[in-house]
Order: sequence, then structure tokens, then C-alpha cells
Amino acid sequence: MQQSQSTVIPISLGGVKAFLIKGTYPILVDTGNPGSEQKIVDALARNGVAPQDLSLILITHSHIDHFGSAAAFKPQTAAKIAVHADDADALRDGVNQELHPTSFLGELFLKVIPQHKRFPGVQPDIIIEQQLDLADFGVQGTVIATPGHTSGSLSLFLASGEAIIGDLIMGGIFRSKVPHYPWFAADLDQVKQSIQVVLRRRPTIIHTSHGGPFSPETLAKTFNFSLA
Repeated sequence: MQQSQSTVIPISLGGVKAFLIKGTYPILVDTGNPGSEQKIVDALARNGVAPQDLSLILITHSHIDHFGSAAAFKPQTAAKIAVHADDADALRDGVNQELHPTSFLGELFLKVIPQHKRFPGVQPDIIIEQQLDLADFGVQGTVIATPGHTSGSLSLFLASGEAIIGDLIMGGIFRSKVPHYPWFAADLDQVKQSIQVVLRRRPTIIHTSHGGPFSPETLAKTFNFSLA
């Protein structure tokens, strides 16, 4: 199949972003909080894409602000839903993967959100163990496991040089272009290792779900990592 160069289009869903990837066929990355499905449909329409055009819905990790609208949106499309094996049960059950604060802001946020509340879950069609080649879905790119934020966090790398890494890194609330570690992490050491994996792939631009995007040089300088 002849594939065109992919384009990443951020979709603002109020405090979090989903991403439309336009290749030979379009792909959607994440679905935002519950109730975001119409915003997604409207954003797709502005970019000439109908829900039924999508070939894949990739969930970067099973936190509610990333999969919350998947159950409501899926009936509008024939796209398959993909998630990492370690986050699949949380997606099915409609619960957040366990939230482990890494900072004062994370601890504060945890006091005001219902950690164990159930939301509409959805059955994944594709379970990713280590990586997924996106060629069959019309996009030149690869999805790989980048654990740390959750044990099943995923990142996507496109042949264009762009990367989408979910919540592996976040921008600040008031300074969205200043990167920092996520407020929550299953394993902060794994987060650091996964950031280095991302940088070793030498992306040209790194898209994050909160704040950003960031250049690899900015991340390397902020976190004192090597680009070699």
C-alpha cells in the first residue's frame, strides 16, 4: 500500500489533547474525558475526516482523561481500539490505572478526584505487548511501550519525525511550554528510562497530551539527558 507522509493534528479537549494523524488512512490517538465525543467528531470534520474513516484508535494509557470517551465514540466508527496489555483491564473495566503522586501537585489533585470511580469501559480490539507497526492502518510509524507513567504507557513515532508520548512528560499548568515529570507515575525511574528511549529515537518534535509540544533539545536540557 502506497502511504503518504503523516500529519499530526492536536485536538484540544479541555485540559488534555487527543491527536488526529492523517496518513493514507487517519488514526485517532486518545479520546479525552467522558463527554468529549462530540468535540472529537467536530474536530475530525474540520479536518475533512468522518468517524467512519478512522482505521485505528490508539489509547496511550488507561487514565480517564485519555480513554473516557472511547465507549461513546466507538459505535460511530469501525476503527479498532488498541492499548497495551498492562493497561487493557483498566480500559475494559472503566477505571483509572492506580495513581501514584510524584509531586505536591499530584497529591493535591488526588484529593479532589475520585480515584476508584468507574467510568464507561470499552473492549480493546488490539492488545500491544512491545510494539505495533502502523503500516496496516495507513500510517508510516510505530507504537512502542514506554512504561513509567503507567505500566502500559505507549508512545508513537512517525516516519515524519514527530512523536506522541501521552503523559510521559507534561507541560506546566501556567507555563505549558515548560516540561516536567508527570504528576503521577507507577514508577518514576521507568519514566526517566522511557524518556531516554524517546530521545534516542531522535524525534524532531515531541507531542504531549498536556502542554507542549517540545523539542528533544529542550527535554534533554531540562532533564539532563544526553541526545547521543
